[in-house]
Amino acid sequence: MQCPYCKEEVQDGAIKCKHCNSTIGKAILPSVAAGQGDFAEQFSSALNLWKSNIGGLAVLTLVFLLVVWIPIANIGFIAGYTRSLLKVTRGEGKAEVGDIFNAWDCFGNLLVYLILLFIAAAVLGVIPILGALASMALGFVAMPGMYAIIDKNQGAVDAFKWGMVSIQTNLVNWLLAYIVGSVISALGIFLLFIGAILSMPLGMLIIVQQYERVKPA
Repeated sequence: MQCPYCKEEVQDGAIKCKHCNSTIGKAILPSVAAGQGDFAEQFSSALNLWKSNIGGLAVLTLVFLLVVWIPIANIGFIAGYTRSLLKVTRGEGKAEVGDIFNAWDCFGNLLVYLILLFIAAAVLGVIPILGALASMALGFVAMPGMYAIIDKNQGAVDAFKWGMVSIQTNLVNWLLAYIVGSVISALGIFLLFIGAILSMPLGMLIIVQQYERVKPA
């Protein structure tokens, strides 16, 4: 069998890859199904994926950063970029630039979702100080739903409901993935543009790892 992370050949039924030390095989299924897991393991898996695919991920991110500034269309590009990371995580192939432009099927649901979030954030923003904090919390709570829309093309309301339940049952892991992933992604800003194309995919992969553990059926 082939390791889904480093693509090296390992013995059938192996629990850990001897090449990259990632946890593989049926041994991880109970924790994935339950939505629980060691965050250190999630981080390690994301790091191994990043190292094994760094060239393709860097090119993918470079193109994404060049086109993500296009209004409205950038919603579809965000979906395509995220799906490419999901593809890599699931061992379904390498990151390809064309992935960015192939996720228009969920554009409508994602647009509605983001409009509703924008309206809610605008309303909360009217409240001094607490409104800003509430808007930040809303962004965190809404994050899992975005992944459900991009991956499963769920409706906006259903995606938000699933996201709320997922966070309630996996709060610590979601919070760690969100904070660590966001910080790593932002580090590239301080290293100028070249830093962003390296740090952003790693930060996103950390969050994708958490989504993979709890994704809706």
